[in-house]
Amino acid sequence: MLIIRFIRFLLGYVGFSASGGFSERFVNLCTHNRIPLWNMKKVGNVLYGETTVEGYKAIRRSAYRSGVKLRLEGKRGLPFFLNKNSARKGIVIGLLLSMLIVFLLSTTVWSISVEGNKSLTEEKVLEVFSQLGVKRGVFAKSIRASDVAEKAEKLLPELLWASVNVKGSRVEIVVCERTDAPEFPDETPCNIIAAEDGVIVAVQAEIGKQAVSAGDAVVKGDLLISGVTQNLDMSENLKPARGNVTAEVKRSISADCADMKFYTQSELKTRYSLYFFGLVIPLDFRVGETNYHRSESFLSNGKISLPVGIVTEHSYKSENEASLPPEKIRLMNANLFAKRYYEIFREARIKQVVFTDESTAFVCEITAEKDIGSRQEIFVEK
Repeated sequence: MLIIRFIRFLLGYVGFSASGGFSERFVNLCTHNRIPLWNMKKVGNVLYGETTVEGYKAIRRSAYRSGVKLRLEGKRGLPFFLNKNSARKGIVIGLLLSMLIVFLLSTTVWSISVEGNKSLTEEKVLEVFSQLGVKRGVFAKSIRASDVAEKAEKLLPELLWASVNVKGSRVEIVVCERTDAPEFPDETPCNIIAAEDGVIVAVQAEIGKQAVSAGDAVVKGDLLISGVTQNLDMSENLKPARGNVTAEVKRSISADCADMKFYTQSELKTRYSLYFFGLVIPLDFRVGETNYHRSESFLSNGKISLPVGIVTEHSYKSENEASLPPEKIRLMNANLFAKRYYEIFREARIKQVVFTDESTAFVCEITAEKDIGSRQEIFVEK
C-alpha cells in the first residue's frame, strides 16, 4: 500500500467532489470505463474522491451521463509541487540535493574500526583492507564480507582469521592474530662461551660445569659453562649447557656530527585535494616524487569520521649545502648520544658513565653489567 501511495505522489493526482444527480450511477460508469477512484466518501449529498490526472480528464463524460456536477478540490503530488514552485528553482534544487545527500550518506561507508589487533598496527590492517575495497566512501553493499576476509588472511600471514561486519554506514573489522607455538629447549649438546670481553661478576650454571668464577677476566670466545660433564665412572656426557653469566663490560660512545654534511630545503611544494566519498579532487598541480609525504584529515566528532576531508601532499628537494651553528650541532650530538645510550641501556645495567670530551661532541666510557653468555654447539668426531 505504501508503494502505491508513493507512485501516486510521483505521478500526481487530484481530488474532486460530485454533487447532485445520481452518484451511484456515476461511480458505476467510472468503474465501467476503468477510471481509478480511491478514498471515496459521501457527506450529505456530496461525493468526495481522488483519481489520477488522466482519470479526471476522462471522468467528465461519466459525470454528464449521471447528471452530477464535478468540482476540482485540489491538486496533489510531485508534478504539481514542482510546477507551483518553478519560480523558486533554488528551493527545488536544494531539496533534490538534500535528498541525494541523505541517500548517499545512508548507503556509503562513513567509518571503519579495527578490533582484536595486538602486534599488527591499525594502519597496516586498514591499508590491506583498503586495497581490497573496504574504505571510506564506497557503497556498503559493494563489500563482499566473506571474500574480503579470506583475501586479507592471505595478504597478512600474521592473521589467524578475519571478519568484516557491515553495520549500516559503519564497517567493523575483527581480526585474530596467530600465536607462536611454545619453544621447546634445544637439546643439542653445547657450551656457553663469552660473546665479548669482560670481568665476571656472577655465574649461575643450570646445566653443565662452571668454568669461570667471579672476578675472572675473560675475552671473547672463552669457555664459561661446559656442556661436557663427567660421571663417577670417569665417562663423559654431552649436555646442552644452560645458565647466566653476568660480566662487567666496557662501552665507548662517540657522538659527533661536526663532519656531517647538511643541506637546506628548497622547492617545497604542497597540494591539497578534496576527499569526498572516495573521490579525490585535486585542487592544484601535481607535486614531485622526491621526499614525498601524504596525510589525510577527515571531518569527525571524535568518534565517527565522515568520508569527507582534505588530503595534503608535500614534496621537497634538499640541494644547497649549509653549515650549522655550534649550538645546533651540540643539540644534534645530544640526540645522537641519547639514541646510542638507550641501545646500551636496553641490554645492560649501566653502572658508571665517564665523559672524556667536554666540547660540542659527546665522548664517554660506560661501565655496565650484562649477560655475555653465548651458545656454541659441541661437535663430536665419529
